[in-house]
Amino acid sequence: MTKVKILDLFAGGGGFSAGFANSRNSDLEFELHRALEINEEACLTLENRYGSHRVIKGDITKQSVKDRILNDCKGVDVIIGGPPCQTFSLAGPARSGSIEMREQLRNDPRNTLYKHFLELVEKLKPPFVVFENVEGMVSKKVETDLSQKQEKVIELVCDELEALGYHTKVDGQDRRYQVLNSADYGTPQVRKRIIIIANRFNIDNPMPIQSHVSNYRTIGDAIKDLPIRLPIISTSRMEKLKNIETLKKYYPVSLDAFMDRMEDLTFHVHSEQQGIKELNYQLKDFYENIKTRKNYKINALHNFINFYNLLVEKLEINRFGENPFNLSHQSREHNFRDVVIFSLMKQGSNSARFMNPINEDYDIVLDELYPYARSKHKDTYVKHSWDRPSNTILAHMEKDGLKFIHPEQPRTFTPYEAALLQSFPDDYRFYGGRNAQFRQIGNAVPPKMAEAIGNAILKTISDNRNIIRPEIIEVK
Repeated sequence: MTKVKILDLFAGGGGFSAGFANSRNSDLEFELHRALEINEEACLTLENRYGSHRVIKGDITKQSVKDRILNDCKGVDVIIGGPPCQTFSLAGPARSGSIEMREQLRNDPRNTLYKHFLELVEKLKPPFVVFENVEGMVSKKVETDLSQKQEKVIELVCDELEALGYHTKVDGQDRRYQVLNSADYGTPQVRKRIIIIANRFNIDNPMPIQSHVSNYRTIGDAIKDLPIRLPIISTSRMEKLKNIETLKKYYPVSLDAFMDRMEDLTFHVHSEQQGIKELNYQLKDFYENIKTRKNYKINALHNFINFYNLLVEKLEINRFGENPFNLSHQSREHNFRDVVIFSLMKQGSNSARFMNPINEDYDIVLDELYPYARSKHKDTYVKHSWDRPSNTILAHMEKDGLKFIHPEQPRTFTPYEAALLQSFPDDYRFYGGRNAQFRQIGNAVPPKMAEAIGNAILKTISDNRNIIRPEIIEVK
């Protein structure tokens, strides 16, 4: 097989690289030559997946790091990467336009990362460049000269690549970029991203073949068969919990909702998780003793939760064999108010719906339990459905997962579930704590979409052997 070498800049946890590594066409396949990443935990993920010799840990703006890339990556065939979106307010190291415009672009601090990305492209001159960023970049406009003319950032990015000698036009299209939805490529998640493919051979760039445009993979396809995970429920300062009075007001309803959810889970347990049935059996006795409590409700609830937590630990509910990925398939801790909200919500619903009196999902208990300001946004809680793809997995999951509530279990998604919904292989291991894992997963390019992009590029190389192939082979 001929190895087509890739350099992954801003590699993160390696979604782009993982997808390209699975791409094949005839006797061509990609090989990760080097990955550049600044985050320590992400570097550990990459090193354990690809070997430490392939990972450059450092800041792309540092000359020493840049020198190492230039020294190690001579003859690289493809540079891939998605500089963080906040840098795309203006284009990078401009080679066109007025002197004043170039100076304005060059000196804007928001362009630093993009500038260095393009500088490496300019010096390494790979046959192909693949640029990825958020969909919102399409409509973002900036001032591009002293007369404050407004232009779209996406057009400026393409202009810069063309100024460096690259052809950006998409085959069969009148534009120079593509907006791809990861669900069209077998990812069980709706995630739209900007993709620019550019080449130095003056040929139109390929559109990746959509494999799942009419049959999206769903959350159920990806994670329904995973072992059940139950959250530990926090009792810290429970009496100060916002809307605790509402929990007291709807005390039986709240307990019933949680116990109904526990009962439902007993019908879906793996053979190695029979402890869930025992937990439900023992919890029922405690529940029967306190459900009609008139006084000291918070004290009773506190004891009930402590007993539940004890059973989760004692019965090893969250342990399943010796799978090394158990660490990433663990729920974060939740407070009881949120667990009740998770339990009462319908699959596929959200807080904007359950607080709207004219919506069929309206629920007076949920409406009163909602603890956040309603003047800003109302879709804080989102419960997913088995029969649909996930919403876009976000790095914000490191802060909370309220927009990613499990369809059945009273908790938010685990890092392992989020990774599968991003289409990472089931043996892909992320390093660092839970927050670091969520950050890497949420920032990643879905590997299945990256694989389709890689396949399209390999086919272009194969179909243009006389033009492209000799250059790739000669440098090996």
